[in-house]
Amino acid sequence: EVIPTDTSWQFTDSPVVYNHIYHGETYDARMEIPDWSKAGSTAGRWTKVAVLDTFHVKLVAQQDPPIRESEQISPVNITEPKKGIFVFDFGQNMVGWARLSVQAPAGTIIEMRFAELLHDDGTVAQENLRQAKATDRYICKGQGTEIWEPMFTYHGFRYVQVTGLKEKPARETLTGIVIHSSAPFRGKFECSDTLLNQIWKNITWGQRGNMMSVPTDCPQRDERLGWMGDAQIFAPTAFFNMDMNRFFVKWMRDIADCQDTSGYVYDVNPAIVVGGPAKPGWGDAVVVVPYVTYLFSGDRSVLEENYEAMKKWVHYMDARAKNNLYEFGDGDWGGYGDWVAVVPSPTKPTGGLYHYYSTKLLSEMAGILGKKEDSTALANRLPLIAEAYNAKYFYPDSGHYIANTQTMNLLPVAFGLAPDNLRTDLIKKVAENVVQRDTHLTTGFMGTAYLLPLLSDYGYHDLAWKVATQTTYPSWGYMVKKGATTIWELWNSDTERPEGMNSRNHFAYGSVGEWYYRYLAGIQPDISQPGFKKIIFHPRPAGDLTYASAELMTGYGPASIAWKKNQNQMQIDLRIPANTSGIIRVPFDPEKNTKITESGILIWKNSKREKSSRGLTFVKQEKDYLEFEAGAGNYHFLIQ
Repeated sequence: EVIPTDTSWQFTDSPVVYNHIYHGETYDARMEIPDWSKAGSTAGRWTKVAVLDTFHVKLVAQQDPPIRESEQISPVNITEPKKGIFVFDFGQNMVGWARLSVQAPAGTIIEMRFAELLHDDGTVAQENLRQAKATDRYICKGQGTEIWEPMFTYHGFRYVQVTGLKEKPARETLTGIVIHSSAPFRGKFECSDTLLNQIWKNITWGQRGNMMSVPTDCPQRDERLGWMGDAQIFAPTAFFNMDMNRFFVKWMRDIADCQDTSGYVYDVNPAIVVGGPAKPGWGDAVVVVPYVTYLFSGDRSVLEENYEAMKKWVHYMDARAKNNLYEFGDGDWGGYGDWVAVVPSPTKPTGGLYHYYSTKLLSEMAGILGKKEDSTALANRLPLIAEAYNAKYFYPDSGHYIANTQTMNLLPVAFGLAPDNLRTDLIKKVAENVVQRDTHLTTGFMGTAYLLPLLSDYGYHDLAWKVATQTTYPSWGYMVKKGATTIWELWNSDTERPEGMNSRNHFAYGSVGEWYYRYLAGIQPDISQPGFKKIIFHPRPAGDLTYASAELMTGYGPASIAWKKNQNQMQIDLRIPANTSGIIRVPFDPEKNTKITESGILIWKNSKREKSSRGLTFVKQEKDYLEFEAGAGNYHFLIQ
């Protein structure tokens, strides 16, 4: 039986008298209709609906994890900066709303204003919310204890300012309700450095708060949009922390649904606010996010479903490349580029960089799908794009790319566009620049994700560690020292003008989380057998770190690695799930390490192999590690 929404349906005014995603909700409890939703109810004044025949949409079931309450937080402090004005501090920049518990006469208006910051006088500061009012109001019905929470809005906040209370509140007056798309947590990172642990915690809070059916840039101001550049750069970290497969599959459908017939996509998806075509690094999310999703999930259907959309975007850039060089826009806003960097890089070169990168990834994905002709044709384009880019933007006399910024020298290496014989020297220049700046980065959204991984890969792992643990501006540690509990939009959010574009909850700079998992703890998927069917374990101790661990719930079961070290030895414990395999790279210094055992069996002594441990096969010796292939099981290495 089909029960349609026809003219037999009725409507009436509800207690929700105002609601807006940015501005908040007003609820008049005096207008409640008891038992209105029960069969046989005759309460209230109801009017028959009108049927519209011009509103044609395609109705589909929800495809992504629903937004749900995940946690409740009690305030850590309540102040009264002015008479009758109470400010609740929840101690955490969170996303959701406040549940109100109050007793007051009928008609009493309780107003709650939400903010990330406080003024010097202790009242809430909403200037960085721009036009968003972020205010909820509850009008009491005067019947005992009334408990209320909104249904049609949400806020990004740490503080709630309350007026209208007839007496001083208790901590139970407000409860913070945390909400986000309910993708399950899959990963956990921990180490001996308390600063890094706090930064990782800040990253996860920022991720949760910006998962609202689309990956939003921020959860508090009058924006909250699915900006593509932010999402693609953060995607690997997002997958390490949570199972993002369904979430991103749905968002990629949004992107394809909005794609222009010419092939271009938009900076924001679903498309709103900004017209097309998308800027380099933003539009390329249509290629990067499916690739990362496949890497972490092993789901080929992601590539199959998005192949045509990816191909159209790459062909769009091909068609507009002049002599194989795709360029887009001038100026910081017109072309975006390395967004909000400490030292700005020119924006035009970003087009050629991402044209190359998307072409490279699409060629690889075409090969995975068995589209050999496409894969070959795309691969043949790569040297042409690289040649055109390097001819214009590489300065051979000085050995660096245009502007000689950290980002401009990083991205050609990260994307594989820089010639092989130049890559070591380019990263050396980046390292020298970091040192010259007293161990500080200068990168923005695009460059930051690649800085520490490339420093680690090219022999500057300890320098990467120093950048990661830096506590002066600009750094992640600086944010923490200034009281941040999420990741900021700007490296200098504390000193930049309070109004305008200055979010205290932006996940883009949280892209460093990937480095925590891959390089410090030492765990990552392998594209040859994605979805953690094969797992690469490669712990890399750095600085004064004495232990690190990472746990991941894969589709095959839990995978984990934990290591600890002192001056004399290093211990590594790892788990490879059933029906998977692993590559294990054991840190090794031939001048210091003379003996290695696995589960008590001597496998290496005085630079020579000894017995083979069960399930473990020696592959090769490199400069600073020994590589083994391993089957499913638990392994315990002791390096002395």
